[in-house]
Amino acid sequence: MSIKSKGKKIAKKLLNKYFSYYSQPTVELSLQDENLIVKTTKRVMPNSFIEIKHRASGKRLLRKVKSSTAVFEISELVEMTQTGALDFYFKFKSNDLFYKKRVKFIPSNQFFKAISREKHLVLNSYKTNFGNLSIKLDDIDFDYNITHLESLEDNNILIKGDFEIVNEDIENIDRVTIMANHRLDSQSNVFDMKFSATESNNKKYTFEGIIDEINNSDETILDLRMDFYLRLYDDDIYYQSLIVLSTFKYFENDEDRFLIKLDVDGNIYSYYATENKHSLALWITTEAAWWRSYTIACGRTIYEEASKTRIDENMIFFESFFGNAYSGNPKYIYEKMLEMGLDKKYTFVWAYSGENKDIIPGNPIIVDRFQPGDYYKYLALSKYWVNNIIFPIHTKRPGNVYLQTWHGTPLKKLGFDITIPGPEVQGRQNFFNESRNWDYLLSSNTYSSKIFKRAFKYNKEVLELGYPINDIFFKDNDEFVKNLKSKLNIDENKKVILYAPTWKDDEKNDSWQHYFNLEIDLERLYEEFSDEYVIILKMHHLVSENLKIDEKMNDFAIDLSSYDDIQELYIMSDILITDYSSVFFDYAHSRRPILFFVPDLNHYIENVRGLYLNMEKELPGPLIKDNDQLIYTIKNIGEISDDFADRYDEFYQRFCSLCDGDSSEKIIKKIFD
Repeated sequence: MSIKSKGKKIAKKLLNKYFSYYSQPTVELSLQDENLIVKTTKRVMPNSFIEIKHRASGKRLLRKVKSSTAVFEISELVEMTQTGALDFYFKFKSNDLFYKKRVKFIPSNQFFKAISREKHLVLNSYKTNFGNLSIKLDDIDFDYNITHLESLEDNNILIKGDFEIVNEDIENIDRVTIMANHRLDSQSNVFDMKFSATESNNKKYTFEGIIDEINNSDETILDLRMDFYLRLYDDDIYYQSLIVLSTFKYFENDEDRFLIKLDVDGNIYSYYATENKHSLALWITTEAAWWRSYTIACGRTIYEEASKTRIDENMIFFESFFGNAYSGNPKYIYEKMLEMGLDKKYTFVWAYSGENKDIIPGNPIIVDRFQPGDYYKYLALSKYWVNNIIFPIHTKRPGNVYLQTWHGTPLKKLGFDITIPGPEVQGRQNFFNESRNWDYLLSSNTYSSKIFKRAFKYNKEVLELGYPINDIFFKDNDEFVKNLKSKLNIDENKKVILYAPTWKDDEKNDSWQHYFNLEIDLERLYEEFSDEYVIILKMHHLVSENLKIDEKMNDFAIDLSSYDDIQELYIMSDILITDYSSVFFDYAHSRRPILFFVPDLNHYIENVRGLYLNMEKELPGPLIKDNDQLIYTIKNIGEISDDFADRYDEFYQRFCSLCDGDSSEKIIKKIFD
């Protein structure tokens, strides 16, 4: 490499390092004499530029910042493209090297709107999924504003506004309605509005009306979302636009988007502005779900305020399973750090909403995800984040390091690999947004690494170091198991069967609320094995509340669905029974028998999410289709295990061989120590 090239490489590296600590730039937009004025809100360095890029075509406009301002002609933006998104970048030039960074959206930009009546175009600013500033160019037939929105008696909503005709083809407005469209189907609710032309301009109108009864095709539906559109009729032709509230209300904080809350027949009807577009929508849900969502919104405001202070370089924030459990990879990383004495260097914060805080050793700061205060404050202050699912914050601070540990080896398809409709498809955008923040992603094997990168569209560093949760299988656990059985009132002399099935995407009502069919016959298992075995039931949290056990089997069938750490149940168990849950990948580290109880195998493969493995050829145990076969297999477990020994060995080498009992320490030395 030449000295000149090496010098450029070093300069680029230093520039990137400088900008990694440079807070994300912000600007304020305004309109002046057909010009877009972009004013920086902070002092910028010399040779700074604002770039506007058309997202689809890649066309760009670049202006140097002079006196904190860059000026673009509206006609230039229109010429770039007739429709689409325009993204804003801050650029800095040094020694022929450019560094650029997306411009962050701030609330003061939400009111920016420019109309090109000649070309029937509107330019609206909006916040992207990652909190950045963009402008959307859309064809329009009319411009409008919402001027009034309030709740009345009998749970009715009064809405008022005005509109101006832009499309000259519209000659005679004879009807104005507001449409409430269901997001998941083609149903609509129609509300007629009163309207009249203004005296000064027959192209300008005012309107008002009532949004009253919302009709559902299924009264059991909860978590229903509806979007509202303003529709104008000229004879049999109609023109419509999604109702955006940016000019109606200033949404300084996230909780400001919650506009009207009504209690209707025991359900909550929440009229709100959507997060990024600020469009009018209705959410029909439960009181508890509404409060969870509102609490998160309040927490984001606290997070933004706390982010104005200096990040704590020695603070680590741990969370597992939405703060509901002290378990998973975060737990085992944390306890290893305590063992290594790193609590003398770091301040630890744990998100945990359980009642027994004493189960967390050491002396961490304990915060509750469902109480907005300290949770969001410490999340903003912590340099390091360790989680195994997702946080309620979309973007992290500059300098923050996010270790995503995940929580299993995938059997069922994940993220963007899923093609069958269901809650996982609906929620995968959240995981995509979250994965943009990950700096490191843990993986237990090469198989998982390939899937994670594709399914999450993740292109940063994957750490193939094994899962910390599986270090437990390489310890002497005899005394621990003895104490655990005593704690759970399990006869020390009895063997343990662990039954841990998954939740199934198709076992739900129209609101994706899940039920569960217990397909194993506990009564027959009790009759056959109660003298020799105890069966522990560890059901998925989405379905465990529906589990019912006959009182006579209290000493045989024990429901431990709420037990935080399944790893501890693994090492106590002699046999695992599961179905399509990924628990068997971790349990296989024990080399103990695994049985797959799958009476619905064909239906599941064809109708639910899809699988990565061929269950009939690649799993380390038998596929059991009914209770007769299950009882036979348990009675002959030694012989069955011998039959699957070779396949088990192949499975172990493929999925378990990376773990040697030191995964936690390897990860800590890589990231923290």
